Amino acid sequence: MWGGASGHTYTFARRPNGTTDIDVVVVRDGKNLKGWILGFVLGTIGRGVLERAFEKSVKAIEIRNGALNHRDRIAA
Repeated sequence: MWGGASGHTYTFARRPNGTTDIDVVVVRDGKNLKGWILGFVLGTIGRGVLERAFEKSVKAIEIRNGALNHRDRIAA
């Protein structure tokens, strides 16, 4: 379904306060009509859903590793 330049690129940048910025780039290059349509849907409608899911995953990892203070844990 995916071809060409499809893939994921994750860039991690350590900040002075000890946290890390994560930049994610997802490229979906459909190799047929089905792939092109799915890539379009994921890039438009699905984008927000996938971003929220990624943010929840990162927050869960932070909590598990004790990276958040007590107040942030309660808000999660």
